[in-house]
Parts: sequence; structure tokens; C-alpha cells
Amino acid sequence: MKSIKSKIQISMLSVVLVGSALIGVITALLNAGGIDDVMTKTLGPATQMAADAVEWKMGNYWTALQEAASSDIFRESDPTAPELIPLREDIAQRNGFLYTGKMDASGFSSTGYNYAEEDYFQQCKSTMKPYISDIMSDGQQMIFLL
Repeated sequence: MKSIKSKIQISMLSVVLVGSALIGVITALLNAGGIDDVMTKTLGPATQMAADAVEWKMGNYWTALQEAASSDIFRESDPTAPELIPLREDIAQRNGFLYTGKMDASGFSSTGYNYAEEDYFQQCKSTMKPYISDIMSDGQQMIFLL
């Protein structure tokens, strides 16, 4: 037979456990809602700022390449012309590029490779607009083509 003491302890333990579980569930729900609100308020603007920064940087890259392409020596020279090497290296160094090259309208490039069948070349040729490739690995680092 159970004593009154054990019956009271079981009753009190039940009340404390149910109350603790309710408080835990309510706290978890309130925290989840609060976290969602904070994430919505902070991530949206932060994402937009990051996107604006990337767009500005890409615009700078495109401006540098347009400047180079507008020079007479760049427009009139063959992609593998030796006189282009210092100009290409200077553009790459000033803008933080790994490499700057030139392609002609048929896809032949300063590397000696023909890119005519590549998707990015076809995209540029068909739209006559800049194309930025997806980020890819060159085996050592992550790169993209512009």
C-alpha cells in the first residue's frame, strides 16, 4: 500500500513534469518564430547588399574589358599577336584577373585553343552581350569566365 507521502510526491512530480513540458514547448515555438523574424529582417538586406557588391564588381570587370577591347591594338590584332601580350598582362594585373585573353569571331583564342563549340562562346556570339560563366574549379582554385 502506498503512503500519503508517495501519493503527494507522484502528484507533484506529474504537475512539475507537465508544466515543464508545456513551458519548453511554448518557449521553443516562440523562439522559432523570433528566429524566423530576425532572419527575415537581417538576411534579406544582407543578401541584397552582397548581390549589389557582386554586381558592382562584375561591372568593373566588364568596364576594364570593354576599355581593352576598344583599343586599336586589341581590335586589329590577331589573338596570338605578340604585341598583345604586355597589354593582356597589364589588364590582368590591374584588375586581379588570373588571365586575360582575346578570341576572334570564330572562337580562336590567344591560348591557341578554339572555343567555338563552348556554350559561353555561343551565348556571347548570339546575344552580343557579356556572359559570366558558372563558378568552376580549375584544379587549384575556383574561377569563372567573363
